[in-house]
Amino acid sequence: MATTAEKLAAAEAAIDAFIDDKAIQSYTLHGVTIERTALKELDEYARGLRSRLARETLHGRVYADRRGYR
Repeated sequence: MATTAEKLAAAEAAIDAFIDDKAIQSYTLHGVTIERTALKELDEYARGLRSRLARETLHGRVYADRRGYR
C-alpha cells in the first residue's frame, strides 16, 4: 500500500502533467481513474493528502517536542 507521501507525489505529478498539457487524457491513481475534466477533484484530493501528511509528520513532532518529548 502506498504511503501518504507517495500518493501525494503521484497526485502532484498528475496535476503537473495536466498543466503542462502533455496530451494526457486520463490517469489511474490507486485504482481510481481520473479524467482530464476532473482536475478540480484531483486538486482537492492532493490538498487533503497535504493536510494528512502534515498531521502525520510535522504536527505530531511539534506537538510532542513542546511537551519535552523527542
